[in-house]
Amino acid sequence: MKKRLGNTALVIVLLFIVNTTVSAQSGDRIQAEKLFVQAQRALSEGDDESAETLLKQALQKDGNFTSAIWQLATIYEKRGKLEYARELILRGLEQSPNANWAREKLSQLERTLTRKLLSEAESYMSTGQYGLAIPKLSLYMGIRPQDPEPLISLGRCHMALGNLAQASEYFKQALERDPTSSAIAGLLDEVNQRIEQSSLTSLVKEAQGILIDYSPDKREKAREVLMNILDIDPENSWANNKLGELDLLAAEQRRQEEKFQPVEKGKETVERLAEYVPSAPADFAKRHIYILLAAVVSAGLTLIIRRKGGKKLYPLEGSLTLIPVLDMVSLLNSNLKTGRLIVSTDDSKGEIFFEKGEIIHARWKSLDGKEAFHKLMLQSHGRYFFLNHLPNVRHTITEPLSLLLLSMKSREESPSRQKKEPSGREKDLSPVT
Repeated sequence: MKKRLGNTALVIVLLFIVNTTVSAQSGDRIQAEKLFVQAQRALSEGDDESAETLLKQALQKDGNFTSAIWQLATIYEKRGKLEYARELILRGLEQSPNANWAREKLSQLERTLTRKLLSEAESYMSTGQYGLAIPKLSLYMGIRPQDPEPLISLGRCHMALGNLAQASEYFKQALERDPTSSAIAGLLDEVNQRIEQSSLTSLVKEAQGILIDYSPDKREKAREVLMNILDIDPENSWANNKLGELDLLAAEQRRQEEKFQPVEKGKETVERLAEYVPSAPADFAKRHIYILLAAVVSAGLTLIIRRKGGKKLYPLEGSLTLIPVLDMVSLLNSNLKTGRLIVSTDDSKGEIFFEKGEIIHARWKSLDGKEAFHKLMLQSHGRYFFLNHLPNVRHTITEPLSLLLLSMKSREESPSRQKKEPSGREKDLSPVT
């Protein structure tokens, strides 16, 4: 009996809850319908803004009120807010999948919207505002995912912004949708070439940074980077030359080590013989033999230094036709190097002196200071050599590199400046050793 009464009470509670919920929902729909009627009145009076507000309130009361959804979509379409109108029609179709007129309206709206989005994106791209064009194209792609056109434009935007990997991916997707397009294939080839060239430039800078402070322990790393350059550009003469120089330096190091081997063996022999010689004579022999060995080592080192100096194995050298002098100066400046950069052409030779990356002096023919630096920056043929040694020179330049380059540009652009022919008294600098 008690169990039956408990079940009856539970049923009564559930019926109360259901009736309350239905009543609340009915109340929301009634309020939504009243707001909808007010919106229609506002539309008849030409007050679109009030109608929009009332329809939004109606949908807040009842989000499934399709009449309010269709009406609000029509207002947005009329006011040119096609993206919002599209979203509302999609929302209405979820509630009423059989509304064929809404599907036709959606198709028409999407055609208009995609044309508008593409036009806006192209307008942004024509003025260089690629970052603003990308969202428009992304929305276009969301509407027409199989259309290659937005993918092509997205690839062009990212290529202009320097995002080469992303540009390549968009062009690949566009080519998948239109495999016969030679234009898309051409764009993909172009961006891949840029990626390759960018990688090559990065590797060359890395190799220059290693070679500028070269030491034997960096040989393997330098070789690895140079080989990576040749993997991308097998005909790269600069990398080939540097690999040859590394081999020469390695061979020289081996020769030096071989020269010290007899000295070490002689020392070991003396120590073994000392075991069979009486203590006092042995001490005397050791003292004199060590003096002799020290003299031999000193003479060997002197000979090696002289031979090395005679061969002029510079830590960094190359051709100005491959690496412009401005690139070398920028590299030395950014790496805070100390030393001198020698620029050698067919008819003369000049020098730029660096102290912790800053240029302190330059000379070219009979010129010193900034004038000499400006002349050296104009050299495009010849060779360069960098030495990790700064001689005692007077400071004729105090400006940072950025101001030196700016003054050079201003000097070149000045229409009143007359070019001066070098006087007969100008003479080439004597060879730098």
